[in-house]
Amino acid sequence: MGEFLEHHIASFGKIFMTNLLGKPVIISADQELNRFILKNDMRLFEPGWPSSFLHVLGKHSISVEVGDAHKRMRSIVVNFLSNERLRTVFLQHSNRVASLLLSSLEENSIISAKDVALKFSFYVMVKEIFSMSPEEPENDKLMREYDTLVRGIASIPWNLPGSQYQQALESRKEIFKVFDQRMKERRGEKKGDDLLGWVMKNTEYSKEQMFDFILHTLFAGHDTTSRAISLMIYFLEGCPQAIQQLREEHLQVSRLKNQKGKSSLTWDDYKTMEFTKCVINETLRLGNIAGFVQKKAKMDVQYGGGCIIASFTAVHLDPSLYENPNSFDPWRWMGSCGANKRIDHFMAFGGGPRLCPGAELARLEMAVFIHHLILSYNWELVEPDHPMHVPAIHFFKGLPTKVQALISTP
Repeated sequence: MGEFLEHHIASFGKIFMTNLLGKPVIISADQELNRFILKNDMRLFEPGWPSSFLHVLGKHSISVEVGDAHKRMRSIVVNFLSNERLRTVFLQHSNRVASLLLSSLEENSIISAKDVALKFSFYVMVKEIFSMSPEEPENDKLMREYDTLVRGIASIPWNLPGSQYQQALESRKEIFKVFDQRMKERRGEKKGDDLLGWVMKNTEYSKEQMFDFILHTLFAGHDTTSRAISLMIYFLEGCPQAIQQLREEHLQVSRLKNQKGKSSLTWDDYKTMEFTKCVINETLRLGNIAGFVQKKAKMDVQYGGGCIIASFTAVHLDPSLYENPNSFDPWRWMGSCGANKRIDHFMAFGGGPRLCPGAELARLEMAVFIHHLILSYNWELVEPDHPMHVPAIHFFKGLPTKVQALISTP
């Protein structure tokens, strides 16, 4: 949770006022107030993101839009991520990319877990947004520009050469060039199978609106998922029992798939991964990928006006809600008790009118990635690491025996 939140909650309770960057702000670590804020977004509250967020991702991004404009954008994303597309297009492509990336790892190699996760989620999203295949050389350059852009989203907006903020704005221009080129390639086409083509065909958005919308969709669908996958690898390394149960579940999935004569994962396979879903939930709870939202009250409400930060991290690590909250325990999500926790105070995907429309896609990508990883590799941290940093992982090809070895036979 962090010393700041722990100290202030102990001293002032779960709702307190403080100053951040010289401005007064209310911080809520209370699940009921956080749920109230989420449910009343756009009625009593509006986005309170810093100016760097607006300038880097764009004033027309879905996180900034309100009212009918937000509803329209959200409906586009929901249609783009329909169950039918998840069951077919996204599942097939996620399966292909995960297989491609993980099969390329060398035995007994040391890699950054986040680097692999970044490539995986990025390749999946740019394929569906721009129809760019993983083999295209432009992919890696685009990913580097995007990484620079993300670093500047929450930076101090200093107009100084070389600052993270200025570098992010320059990367935004470079990403726009790719967007503009892809737009030109689609003009005159009758069909738009990717998101860009669909938006061009079915909306009257200006080029600036389209770019902000596309850029934020890439950000929401790539950055958070890649960090979640990286943390899942990190947490699992410290929980051998979870790895064993995961491996048994995915070996069973693989056996049933082979008996049916199928070569790749199906939606039915995905739906049977019950323990995998528990691992994903626990990773999202403990990892707190999106740890808070920042809002501004549109009018005086019971808790007072001004800026308010709803901390999901504090709720997810609240010992009154989760036993041993700092422990990685996927089994807490099993059974009806786990389902109730998910409904009542699990806020990994927000809630209310801004509930993340890509929640199921994120879960799907995490499940597909771990399926390929758990059947091919064992891994360990190269040295003690911290989940806030990028863990370096030592990958071992093959399944482990009772005595841990670099290579073993199944």
